[in-house]
Amino acid sequence: MGIRIRVKPKGLNDTSESTKNIGSARALEGKVYVLSVFVAPYSNPWTPSEIEYHKQKVFEAQRWLKMQALRYGKHLDFENCAFGSDGSFLDNEIPESCDASNAFTYPSKVLLKIGFPSKTAFVNWVRTHTVCDQCLAIIFSNTKGRSYASPVTKEIYNYNPEQYYLECCLLYRYFTDSNIETTTAAIAHEILHLFGAWDLYELDDSDHDRALKTELMFPNSIMLHTWRNIWETQIDEINAWLVGLKEEGKDWYRWFEPDQDSYLTE
Repeated sequence: MGIRIRVKPKGLNDTSESTKNIGSARALEGKVYVLSVFVAPYSNPWTPSEIEYHKQKVFEAQRWLKMQALRYGKHLDFENCAFGSDGSFLDNEIPESCDASNAFTYPSKVLLKIGFPSKTAFVNWVRTHTVCDQCLAIIFSNTKGRSYASPVTKEIYNYNPEQYYLECCLLYRYFTDSNIETTTAAIAHEILHLFGAWDLYELDDSDHDRALKTELMFPNSIMLHTWRNIWETQIDEINAWLVGLKEEGKDWYRWFEPDQDSYLTE
């Protein structure tokens, strides 16, 4: 569970908590630069075939995202770069999913090894050397854990823009204490979090009614399901609004808003 930041009620079309237009992944349109980093402990390095398999998952998630954007009349494209593709990026300090403090700073350590002194330096490099409108990083760890995203909220950005500017997600190869591999749908789910999407499944006991209503209204929402075939899922209209694919919100969208905003979303 991430560090929780309670937010005040918002008015219609106020997407401030959604991270829209904040950080490096602002709205899901235009061209997005995606840095995929493959890191593993010394005792369990990635093999080239395993890395290629996960890169193909990223590409499939991007194809799905582009088709979802078209459903809402938006153009979306991606440019990809990978680091550690030869399996040589080894590190015994990969954070566990419950280690919130280390999770905040770990992407900065990764970028330092790549050659960038800060997250802001990396974002500036992307904007100078590519035609991409925005960027994000995906760190793949050859370990087990509960994958998460770290979107930048206004509160987080105002606290330390240098530390939190680049929006990242950490994807563990296997789900906690299992041999269940991270799915393509889970990759797209975490990417959507970086652009401001809300989880629509149950986070705790108080979310039961919200999750039940989601099942009835948006049974195919990817923010409800991460274990299904990605091509059987969609971006529901609430999250389409939150990530910038849908221009106008509706009053009742707010009923689905989680009680608390979080720097880490799963």
